[in-house]
Amino acid sequence: MRISSGDLKGKKIVTKKGFSTRPLLSRVRKSLFDILGEGIRGKDFLDLYAGSGAVGIEALSRGAKRACFVEIDPECVKIIKENLIRCGVLEKARIYQADVLKILSFILKKEHYDFIFIGPPYFEGLQDKTLEIIESLNDYEGEVIVQHSPLESVDFKRENFNLIEERKYGDICLTFLFKRKDEK
Repeated sequence: MRISSGDLKGKKIVTKKGFSTRPLLSRVRKSLFDILGEGIRGKDFLDLYAGSGAVGIEALSRGAKRACFVEIDPECVKIIKENLIRCGVLEKARIYQADVLKILSFILKKEHYDFIFIGPPYFEGLQDKTLEIIESLNDYEGEVIVQHSPLESVDFKRENFNLIEERKYGDICLTFLFKRKDEK
């Protein structure tokens, strides 16, 4: 797999062997960042359930100021670090080896991220659980992109969330949301 565009275009990304991870196809990654456009430049990007780190590295390639990667699998964390080194962007990254559901509140209370990408394993309810945590953080405001199967039921009708758009790419859906601060 390779970075599809930006400063790192063509750089090789290593992924974990086997079926335990499902890297986002490069055409879908390219489409994702084409939709985000220049809005990513100079912003902070949070890649949850990061796998190989390809999405966050693509954000850095497109001009994101920094990227944070959260992944529970130690082998994937090692691969993310290797990919960041290979691409020469380790200094723009932070990696947490942790359960997203246990660390997300801590991360978002400590630092602001303009974009959050949620790409968990399918059919485990992790999209909803992750959105619930973001929803509970009254002071958080930013764009949230959720990767899911079109066959999954994910609740996108949430208080303080605006649905921007949804795109379908075969068996992959990307849903773009904007989370507003709770003004209560």
